[in-house]
Amino acid sequence: MKTDPLDLTLFLAQSVVDQPSQVRVSRRGPTVIVRVGPGEEGRLIGRQGRVIQAIRTLVRAASDPRERMNVDLDAPRKA
Repeated sequence: MKTDPLDLTLFLAQSVVDQPSQVRVSRRGPTVIVRVGPGEEGRLIGRQGRVIQAIRTLVRAASDPRERMNVDLDAPRKA
């Protein structure tokens, strides 16, 4: 059973943040980009990056072994 990396990333990110409706996931080549609401970046990153690293590990394990998937956080730009 194959799991879509975008769906898995969306599910995991929504499970971590306080405002799951503001989570957006897109794909640029082999990279899955996660965008969260303002102030939620820290919850997705976790202490010393443990949460985002765990999400990366799960997405890589569930994706096609021939394709090296990566998960990055798209931080909002400051004006």
